[in-house]
Amino acid sequence: MQDNNELKRRAVRQMLVTDDDVLGEAERIVGRTLQRENLGDEGCLTVTQLARELDMKASDLNSFLRDMGIQQWRHGQYRLTAPYEGQGLTHDRLFIYYSKDGKKKHQTYLVWTAKGKEFIMNIIGKTLKKGRNGEKNGCESWKKTD
Repeated sequence: MQDNNELKRRAVRQMLVTDDDVLGEAERIVGRTLQRENLGDEGCLTVTQLARELDMKASDLNSFLRDMGIQQWRHGQYRLTAPYEGQGLTHDRLFIYYSKDGKKKHQTYLVWTAKGKEFIMNIIGKTLKKGRNGEKNGCESWKKTD
């Protein structure tokens, strides 16, 4: 006796007649996977989106966060340092793509939550305030110049 999943797989294979059918079904599967894996990051911002809101370049914001000890470059991407992990400042977002030879690949990257955005804005505000009060803040490289 065949199990229910095998019957479903066989029915799907019979329905998928053309390459377009197969590609369409693959897109739906990837979409469902991304939805499931990225639950909880609705409203999160990439560093590029957050930097744009702060009138900065993403590279400058990343440099600032690195210089402040909030994040570090690990395994080809920025990750929070230990004191900031687990505080709800960020989420990992899954990105699925295909290599030139058609192999499915995936990568995660950091996105900032509303709490993380507020945290960064507070840190920047405090740092700029120190700078206006004549204290050396060590972040001259990221400040916006006109």
